Amino acid sequence: MRNSNKKTTAIVLVIVLAFVGIIAYYKMTKTRLVNKENYMSFREQLLSKSKDFKSNAELQKFIESETAKDKVLFITDEHGNIIITKTASDVTAPATVVIADYNYKTVAIDADALATLHEVSTSKTNGGSVIAIFMNNENNDHVGVKNINKSYIPANSNVIYVSGGKKLYISNNSFASGMSDISIPYTTEARTQNTGIKIKITGIKTDVPSSYISQQPDVFDVFSSIVSKYKNKSVSYQIADLKVGNNGNMYPSSLEFTLLIDSYNLDDTKEYFDGQVEKFMKANKKYFPDAKMTYSVITDESKLPDTAISQSTIEYLTTYLYIDKNSNYRFGDDDKIPHKYSKGDVYATNTMEELYVEGNIMHLKMNTTGVTNAYRDQIMKDNASAASLSGLEIKTYDLYDAYENKDQKLSSALSSIYSNVNDKAAQTIAIPIDRDQKFTTMSLLKSVQSDANITHINLNDDDQDAGIKVTNTILNYVNSYTKSGLINF
Repeated sequence: MRNSNKKTTAIVLVIVLAFVGIIAYYKMTKTRLVNKENYMSFREQLLSKSKDFKSNAELQKFIESETAKDKVLFITDEHGNIIITKTASDVTAPATVVIADYNYKTVAIDADALATLHEVSTSKTNGGSVIAIFMNNENNDHVGVKNINKSYIPANSNVIYVSGGKKLYISNNSFASGMSDISIPYTTEARTQNTGIKIKITGIKTDVPSSYISQQPDVFDVFSSIVSKYKNKSVSYQIADLKVGNNGNMYPSSLEFTLLIDSYNLDDTKEYFDGQVEKFMKANKKYFPDAKMTYSVITDESKLPDTAISQSTIEYLTTYLYIDKNSNYRFGDDDKIPHKYSKGDVYATNTMEELYVEGNIMHLKMNTTGVTNAYRDQIMKDNASAASLSGLEIKTYDLYDAYENKDQKLSSALSSIYSNVNDKAAQTIAIPIDRDQKFTTMSLLKSVQSDANITHINLNDDDQDAGIKVTNTILNYVNSYTKSGLINF
């Protein structure tokens, strides 16, 4: 009899487990809304073409073409914003606005974010209206969001800004941002040296300013260190043909200049630069394996420039580079640390982005961000002090406020839905709620529509599955609204 009971219990258990499995499978089928094949096709095309795009106009045409293939209607405004609107099947639900920036220089980083937006914009949804916007963000100048028509971000809408990055999280804050322009008197002088060393740094992957500045190769530091070396040795030298790779409001991607010396210093100079090349390659091997530093010797005077940058201009520039800080600022033991922050957290960044000449002025452009307006302003005052000590003029512009969304309803819903609609076998967990340590488009979106509920999902560009799951999450979020409110998963 006992064996019979055991068999009966085992049979019942198998039936229950099978029933639970069927229910779980049915539920997962109902919530598996993303088309992985479409997502991956768009993503892989972006990655394969990432080095071929030469402008945002070319990337724009690609996005428009792929959207048209899915027979989805869209408009492109005069500022390059591509807008897809899907009408509501439930007019009681608020609109969901999903946004991603497109910048041809960061396509590889942003591939998952753009694939997410493409899939959301071309998938069938039920619920409130969906507005998907590919924002034109060439050179990270934010021309698209600065000029977007307010009607595309309705009042009381739920706005999900998606971007690429190094880890997956949801954020409800954005740093403040501001720009500074340091004016350096620019003059030239006749070349007096008979030998040139052409120094080049190339292959740096550019990106937008963030707390990862400490990993980025600092071309300004390389230049300053080389000049200081020759200045301190009291070796006669000149600098000519100085060029820094200009990417707008992004990290520089290259450095090029000619160091002019007397030929009797050539042997020592070659030995020095052999060491500099080795040092640079070793320092950047992990994060920037394509970055290269090279030098070549020019002994034919006919191939040397006739003029060089004056010593006074170089002195102004290197003095400022020595005084100011091109890096992160972190909370320390003596700081009054705000709530939710800890010692070691980044509270501001200072990024030297451009160096170029207009007429008789050399411009050094800097980007400063801070967790609050006050922290940004503090660093910008330090920049002004450094300029004053260097005898230079400085102007500030493009000041944008920090943003914090204290209403966590949207981010909490997305985090919960993410963990409930995706395949548990693939190690799905809730998206962590974290804080951005950078300025994001959220600050500008808030200035466009102050009555919207805005959050940011940062994707891990090394994990394509995270992007697919986030896409599935957003589609389920749109479908989850009924007249009684958001369905609890």
